[in-house]
Amino acid sequence: MNEKKQGLNSFGLKGWWVVIFVGLLYYVSSNAVDLLNVTTTLFAEVKGWDENALLVFSGLGGWVGVILTLIFGRWIAKKGVKLPTVIFLVIFAVLYFLNGRVNSIATYGVVVVLLSAVSNSINLVSTNAYMSNWFPRKKGIALGWSTMGAPISSATCIAIFTGIFAASHGSLANPFLFFAILTLVVAIVALFAVKATPKEAGAYPDNDPAMADVAVENPDSPWTVKKLLGCKNMWLVAVSFGLLFMALVATMTQFIPRMMASGFTMDQGTLWLSVASILGIPGSYLWGVLDQKGGTKLAVVVFTIYMAAMQFLLAIFFGNQIVTLILIVLLGILIGGICNLLPSMVISIFGGRNFAAANSVVTPIVVALRTTTFIVMPAILTATHGSFQALSIFYGVLSVIAMVLALCMTKETLPEPEAK
Repeated sequence: MNEKKQGLNSFGLKGWWVVIFVGLLYYVSSNAVDLLNVTTTLFAEVKGWDENALLVFSGLGGWVGVILTLIFGRWIAKKGVKLPTVIFLVIFAVLYFLNGRVNSIATYGVVVVLLSAVSNSINLVSTNAYMSNWFPRKKGIALGWSTMGAPISSATCIAIFTGIFAASHGSLANPFLFFAILTLVVAIVALFAVKATPKEAGAYPDNDPAMADVAVENPDSPWTVKKLLGCKNMWLVAVSFGLLFMALVATMTQFIPRMMASGFTMDQGTLWLSVASILGIPGSYLWGVLDQKGGTKLAVVVFTIYMAAMQFLLAIFFGNQIVTLILIVLLGILIGGICNLLPSMVISIFGGRNFAAANSVVTPIVVALRTTTFIVMPAILTATHGSFQALSIFYGVLSVIAMVLALCMTKETLPEPEAK
């Protein structure tokens, strides 16, 4: 049975269950980052702490995440995805629980740093490992569905958190308890109701009997860390996506201040941020279709051009409210693509069999570059006296560099190196 006869979305019942489950992983792991939009302010108000001091810990979590994603990625490459994911989800739930009960800035810092680091590992390693096992050829469209969990998180988790916070008369413990329980439920589902590979579930990769002999979760991958660090295409993928993540994170974290500088109120900015996040849901699918139909390399190149154009247009038409709203629509569609295309490109270059090994090196580099946004972005705004135009131009240039790197990527799966 070939892919055309099956249909683009023919994953089978068991395959669809994995798509939904991975969507839940994207949702719960994205919550930790999305909630930082409100939790630092609420902690400052409730505890009387300095909000700027609290923001520092969010950046530190990214740097700890560089180390943790490398360790977590190698663990999954050697032992498979299921057990490490369950353990990290339980740790994640415990950290959520503790986050609502911290009584000092020092304790808050430790919890938030670990929370951010663990969320990176689940969001960029666990999710992608499951998808590479189940959908080696249909990776693009399958990721197009599952990555909808990330924009759904952006569109809902803040409202849920603030709603519980208000209903609890200003208690931080209760909303964090809700997200702890939600994450623990996902851990239980992962342990008892989800299989790491199609073979374990009595199914086929891509729901295709012709793929029955495709090997997944290769613990003896010849792509060692040393060989990956010496591979040009690994660096092309890691650096290009690292630059794209920098541009997207900077745009999203400065979304409301940029809107206010363009003449919108804070409430209007918050509303349009929700609109952009909701648009990311169909955007995820559209990028998946482009990946599946046109090829992953083409989709990545189009994404880089799209990102660069949006950044330069944001700079040129800064202050124009009508154009700003049009660009918000374009941004929303963009949000849904980056989590699809990174793992898809890694699978395309290294193959599903060696995905976990390759991803364990690619992801820490991407996380490291993404984290530098929290150093570079304030430095640019400070040096330019708060110029959002300068910020957009800078990230537009980075997007052009990412495009050049994407054009240099191979279209073919690399041959495995000789094992030594």
